[in-house]
Amino acid sequence: MVKIQDPQLAKRYSIKTFPALVYFRNGNPLLFEGDLQNEQSVLEWLIDDDNRELADEIEEVNERMLDRLMAESTLLVVFFYDEDCAECEEILEELEEIDGEADMFGIDFVKIASVEAAKKYDVVNIPSLVYFRKQVPVLYDGDLHQHDKIITWLTSQDVFEIKNEIEEVNRKMLDKLLEENEFITVFFYEHNQQDSIASLEKLENIDSETDNLDITFVKMADSRYAKKWGVTKLPAMVYFRRRFPSIYRGDLLSEDEVLEWLRKNRFRQPELNIFMYALIALAVGFLLYTAFLLQCFKPAPPPPPQHPKQS
Repeated sequence: MVKIQDPQLAKRYSIKTFPALVYFRNGNPLLFEGDLQNEQSVLEWLIDDDNRELADEIEEVNERMLDRLMAESTLLVVFFYDEDCAECEEILEELEEIDGEADMFGIDFVKIASVEAAKKYDVVNIPSLVYFRKQVPVLYDGDLHQHDKIITWLTSQDVFEIKNEIEEVNRKMLDKLLEENEFITVFFYEHNQQDSIASLEKLENIDSETDNLDITFVKMADSRYAKKWGVTKLPAMVYFRRRFPSIYRGDLLSEDEVLEWLRKNRFRQPELNIFMYALIALAVGFLLYTAFLLQCFKPAPPPPPQHPKQS
């Protein structure tokens, strides 16, 4: 952030009143229209996604902006680098290849050139890529020059999962999980809705049990996407077996009932049921066909005996 006293230059950017704050993103000016004396309002405006993000470019942040993002973003990737590092420029070019894709998965991606920030978040080596999931750091120890492996790592289930917590997903992430997992349970809810909050608190208690059942448990605050799977009222829970949905109709506040329902669905064998129905259908078909053949080849009845007068 810099300051300048130049009315002629200000006029070029259509600034008519002073003082004024302009945010330049790749040379494109964005004028702040709020109260300049409210520093919290200014900071919120600077880190707002609509103002901060640039297409195909990782956003630069300072320490204070990083602290704010750390508190607000559940999935945040931070590239710690040095402006005088030649290798860092090469790595940044690689990382910018996946910035847009990471955003599609709901992952915020920023960069910061600050030794103090690196020390604050226990980053020892520069450059480093750290993935913060609800402020819990995971250091990427692979090759930073291979962006395809980095995006695979960022979206992998092992890195994505947080123990004893139902993870938040967006549509892109849920589609990926449905492709990669046979058993998925999704809790569809609404923000700041009392029923959703109460149900989520109960369901969090059985997250580890569902892990033992090999069921991936996630949550999603998207009512429009929930309708795609037949959900008409929130909160709701949908169990997916090979992408085939089953909606839970019981009480979401009864965690024991929910767990028992999931256990029954998990060990149910729909393939075996289909096989049994097929066998029954074949058996019935065979019996009907046999009856038809017996009817066709049934010997004709003997002619009635002739009356004596007729002879």
